[in-house]
Amino acid sequence: MAELEQSGRSPIIQLDDLTIGKIAAGEVVERPAQVVKELVENSFDAGAKHVRIEIEKGGFERITVIDDGSGIPAEELLLAVTRHATNKLSGPDDLSRIETKGFRGEALASIGAVSELSVASKPEGAEGAELRVDNGSVGEVEPSGLAPGTRIDVLNLFAKVPARLSFQRRPSTETAAIVDVGVQLALCEPTIGIHIEVDGRTVLECPPANETEDRLYDLFGATSSELFELKSPEADEDAPGGERWSGWISPPGLTRSRADDIHILVNGRPVSAGPFLQAVRRGYHSRLMVGRHPIGVISLTLPTNEVDVNVHPTKREVRLRHSWRVLERLERTIKHTLSMVATRPEASEGTVLKGIAERADEGHASQQIPPQIMPEWASAVTDDATVQTHFSSLRSASISQQKVEPRPVSSSEIDQQILPGLDQNPITQSLSSEERQLHRHACGKSVSPLDEPRPDAAVIPNLPEMVALAQLADSYILAQGGDELFIVDQHALHERIRYERLREQMISWDGQELMAPIVISLGAREKASAISGESRLAELGISFAVTEGGIAITSIPEVLVGSDGLEDFLHDLLIELASAPDGAEEIDAVIELRDHVAFMRSCRGSVKANERLSLAEMRRLLEDMRTIANPWACVHGRPTVLRLTMDHLDRHFGRHG
Repeated sequence: MAELEQSGRSPIIQLDDLTIGKIAAGEVVERPAQVVKELVENSFDAGAKHVRIEIEKGGFERITVIDDGSGIPAEELLLAVTRHATNKLSGPDDLSRIETKGFRGEALASIGAVSELSVASKPEGAEGAELRVDNGSVGEVEPSGLAPGTRIDVLNLFAKVPARLSFQRRPSTETAAIVDVGVQLALCEPTIGIHIEVDGRTVLECPPANETEDRLYDLFGATSSELFELKSPEADEDAPGGERWSGWISPPGLTRSRADDIHILVNGRPVSAGPFLQAVRRGYHSRLMVGRHPIGVISLTLPTNEVDVNVHPTKREVRLRHSWRVLERLERTIKHTLSMVATRPEASEGTVLKGIAERADEGHASQQIPPQIMPEWASAVTDDATVQTHFSSLRSASISQQKVEPRPVSSSEIDQQILPGLDQNPITQSLSSEERQLHRHACGKSVSPLDEPRPDAAVIPNLPEMVALAQLADSYILAQGGDELFIVDQHALHERIRYERLREQMISWDGQELMAPIVISLGAREKASAISGESRLAELGISFAVTEGGIAITSIPEVLVGSDGLEDFLHDLLIELASAPDGAEEIDAVIELRDHVAFMRSCRGSVKANERLSLAEMRRLLEDMRTIANPWACVHGRPTVLRLTMDHLDRHFGRHG
């Protein structure tokens, strides 16, 4: 021993039970939602018919799980809070045919190592008893009066593990994660009632259901009526292997911004959907738009000896013996199901903005736009009172039928020459036909730059002060800045200036009261997100009242007034609100909507090509150009300015030796 100490090496020792328990807790109990999952799974294994979950402060202050299961005899309570003690396994052979939700016997011991744990239980016909564990310190079994079943209280989770507590997310985020767990477990066992109460408010109520469809309605609301039941191709019925896919999926027109509403069950156990998402997307093929995800509750049933559930501490991952075959069957099943049902028009028939799904009617894509008629999406942005949040794509044939007024063209008796170093071919992609239509129609009556408020932003120092010289073809401004010649696309520049100004103005949204509430049907997790994020939604101008099937919107931000994309935007917003990182000032769905509205409004009112400007208007555009962050590109990403240096001109005209 002395030699070991002199060498600086510590001897190998057997760790004490308290240290072992805290190490195990680091793997099994990572957050409050995981505590809820472990406890509710134990309730399921105990044969409970009803499970009640009560949460305070995101689970950090209190988690209570009450069930009416078989209970734990008083003489087994001490074993129940001991590591690797369980009644679900009897030997190593049982690991290859696990049919229960839990099996390791670590949950209660791990939870008790990092919290103040109380386990009270009463089997039918026996006396009730209670055992307390204070951060690994086990107390004595005491009598307790309660109804048949088990009640478990977890208080002050991670209070004595400050390093772990510091990495936890805010209570609202943890609450959303707990609701997610409740939804997943409710999908696994439709016949078991689940009730979740958060800070005294009910956020999830799922009574026992005889039919899975009833449970789907409890969790997804009216959206469940739009889901299709999975149907396997006949060829797979007789194919080798015992795996079978079942469940429900959404049509291609019903999507979300995240894949959070794709639930995968393996032999009744909720698992991470990640390994299955590619197969799901391949099943939908081109019917899904980029960045959109379907809704699905997809269940895999296979022999227990073909799946290994003992590969992850939280049991969220499994290993399949024939994973390639299982994934191929999932893809074929989804394709077969979608081929058998009438669905909404596919994404190729319309352009839908990211974050706002479009619900077009059947047959809309086949309608032709008469010549000389302003497109629907273009007229949508000409009204100052409302802003539409989607537009339909146009057919190139109809676009070509529209007549365009000839633009002014500068002419010269001498052929113009290409300056040295400039490519004869355009270096920037031309505007698409849809963008040309947007510029032609959506601008409406242009607003003079002189009539707009001056930007508050500071002048960009690296951009020289420019002097307007002339206008070319009523489309381009010729200006001198220092020893450079600037050729400015007047429409592109004004569009960019308006975009930056409008975007900044919409950082803070003002709510507008509605004359009649708009009732939105929400699923369980979305409804919980709305309740926990009520103050955040109020900052966005959204106020609501909770209803049985969702929420009733009483005010919305002004930018959404008149929009038929409100419901889809709210679905995406609530999903992202639940998973937004701590400290995030903005949410992706909000940013995308704000950018889109600013984009559409920037085109409306901008000076157009072929529009004559006064010298004062040209000067004002050049002055405002020096106050925006990116004056070199329009909102489409194309250049606004061509710069020619004096050195370049001197070389062209041979003024250099």
